[in-house]
Amino acid sequence: MSAASPWRTYALLAGSVVAASMNYSVTFVSFGEIERDFGAGPAATSWVLNAFAITLTALLVPCGWMSDRYGRRRMFLAGVTLLGAGSVLVAVAPTLPLLVAARVVQAAGLALEGPAAMAILLAAFGEERRSTAVGAFGGLGGISLILGPVVGGLVIDAVGWRWTYGFNTPIALVTVVLGLLYLPADPPADRGDDGSPRPDLLGALLMVVGAAALATGIVQAESWGWTSPGTVASLFAAPLALGLLVLRSVDRPSAILDLTLYRVRYFPRGNLLGFLVAGNFAGTYLALITLLTGAWAMSPSRAGATLAIVPLIGGPMSFVSGRLADRYGHRRLIVPGGLAMVVGALAFRSGVGDEVDLALWFPTIAVYALGIGLAHANCASLALRYVPSGSLGQAGATNRIMHEVGTVVSVAVAVALLVGAADPVEGVRRVMLMLAFVGLASAMIAAGVDTRPGTTSSPARR
Repeated sequence: MSAASPWRTYALLAGSVVAASMNYSVTFVSFGEIERDFGAGPAATSWVLNAFAITLTALLVPCGWMSDRYGRRRMFLAGVTLLGAGSVLVAVAPTLPLLVAARVVQAAGLALEGPAAMAILLAAFGEERRSTAVGAFGGLGGISLILGPVVGGLVIDAVGWRWTYGFNTPIALVTVVLGLLYLPADPPADRGDDGSPRPDLLGALLMVVGAAALATGIVQAESWGWTSPGTVASLFAAPLALGLLVLRSVDRPSAILDLTLYRVRYFPRGNLLGFLVAGNFAGTYLALITLLTGAWAMSPSRAGATLAIVPLIGGPMSFVSGRLADRYGHRRLIVPGGLAMVVGALAFRSGVGDEVDLALWFPTIAVYALGIGLAHANCASLALRYVPSGSLGQAGATNRIMHEVGTVVSVAVAVALLVGAADPVEGVRRVMLMLAFVGLASAMIAAGVDTRPGTTSSPARR
C-alpha cells in the first residue's frame, strides 16, 4: 500500500470502522431488550458482550499472522464479509445461546479485518504520523458510536432490537465492493518462507481459557458465591492459564504472545494504558446505559440520544488529539485525559440519584467524554509509536488484545458491582468509583512518557 494517498486509504477502510463501532454501541443499547426478550438475568446476558470479546482476544494474533502471510487486503475483505454475515445471524437468533454463537461469528470477522485494516492504514500514513492515523480511526469510531445509540434506539422503539443489527450488512457490502475495486492487492508482508512457523494455537487456547475463566469467576461470583467451587476454580484457572501463556512465549519464535515486542519503547506502557482506558470504557458504558434505561426509566431512543454526548465529544476530540500527540507528545494528552475521567466520574457519583437529572448528566459526562477523547486512541498510538513497520500487524493485534481483555474484565466487574448493589443507583456509583481509580492510574502511568519529536536517537527500543 502506497503512502502517497493516506486519506484515500483511510476512506476505503472507513466502512469497517463504522460497522464495528455501530455493532459495539447497538449491543449496549439493546442489552436490556435482549435480557427481557429471552427472560435472562444480567449475568447470563453479559455473555453477549463477553463471548464477543473473548473470541476476538483469542483470534486477533493468529488473524494478524494470516494477514501478514496471505495479504492484508484479502484478510480485510474476508473479515468484513464475515462480520456482515454474523450480523444477519444475530438478527435471526431464536435463543440466547444461538445469539451468543452468532456474536462469536461477528467477533471472528472483526479479528480478521481489524489487524489488517490497522496495518494498511499505518503503512499508508508513515511512522511520523501514526498517532494521526490512529486518532482518525478512533475519531471515526467515536462518531459512529453516536449513530448506534440514537438510530438504534429509534429502531428498537419502532420494530425491536433485532433490526438494529441490520445496519452492519449494507455497510459491509459497500465496504467489500469498494475494497475490491480500489484497494490494491498487496504482496504478503510475511518475512519468512513457506516453511515459517505456524501460529501458536495452544497459546491462543491458553489465552481464551484465561480470559473466559476470569470473566466467569467475576460475573458468576454473586450468584455462585465468592467461596463456591465454581468461582474459586475459575479465578484459579485464570492466572494459571495466563501464566502458562507467558512461560510458553519465552524464546518461542512462533509464540502467540510475542514477548520481543515488549522491548520496543513504550509498547508495554501503551498496552497497559489500553487495558485500563479502552477496556474500562465498556464497563462504564454499560453502567450508564443501565442507569438511563433502568433507574431513570428512559426509552431506548431517549437513552441513546442522551448517551450520544460521549461519542459526540470523544469522537471529534480523538481526531484532534491524535495530531497533537504527533506534534507535542502523548503525555500532554493522556495525563489530562485521565484526570478528566477522574473529575467526571467523581462529580457524577456525588450527585446521581433515582430521578432524571440532566443538569448533572451533561456537564459531568461531558468532562468524562473529553477525557476519553484525549486518552483513548492515544493509548493505542503510544503502544505502536516506535514499532518497526514489519511488525505492525502483530503489534496492532497484541495491542487490541489488551483492549479486549480489559473489556472482558471491566464488563464483568461492572456487572458484579451493579448486581451486588442494594439498588441500581448505588451500583452506578460503585462503577463511577472504579472509573475514577482507572483515570488516576492512567494519568500516573503516562506521566513518565516522552514521545516529543526529536527526544530520542534510538526510538525502536526502550
